[in-house]
Amino acid sequence: MPDVATPRREANEPQAGFAETDRFDYAEPAELFTRRDPAAQIAAGTSPADADRARSRATYRNALAYRRFASGAEAIRFAIEELPPQGLAATVLVANGERREPAAIRALYASADYPLLRRATTPGA
Repeated sequence: MPDVATPRREANEPQAGFAETDRFDYAEPAELFTRRDPAAQIAAGTSPADADRARSRATYRNALAYRRFASGAEAIRFAIEELPPQGLAATVLVANGERREPAAIRALYASADYPLLRRATTPGA
C-alpha cells in the first residue's frame, strides 16, 4: 500500500533544488528535432490551386528536421549558434531519453558546465 503522507513525484518532474543543468551529461549522444517553416516558397504567377498543392507538398516534406550528434554539447552548440531564432523556438533536444525544450537548451548553453567554446558575440548582433 502506498504511503499517502508522501506526495508522488511524476517521472518527468525535477526534484526540488535539482537544476536542469546538474544532471545533463554533455558527452552523451543527442538528437535535435526542429519543426521547419510550413510555408512553401511559391513562385509568382501560379494559380491558387497550384499554390495550395505546392504548400501541401512542402508542409509534408519539410514538417520536421532531425539531426543526431555525437555529444549533447555539439547538439546544443548547433541549436544556439547555427539555427535561426525562429528555428530554435521550434526545437527539442533529446538526450539520455529526456526531452528538453528551447528554454532548457539556452540554459544548458549558458551553464558554466558547458564544455565547448562559445561563439564570440558582436555588439548589436
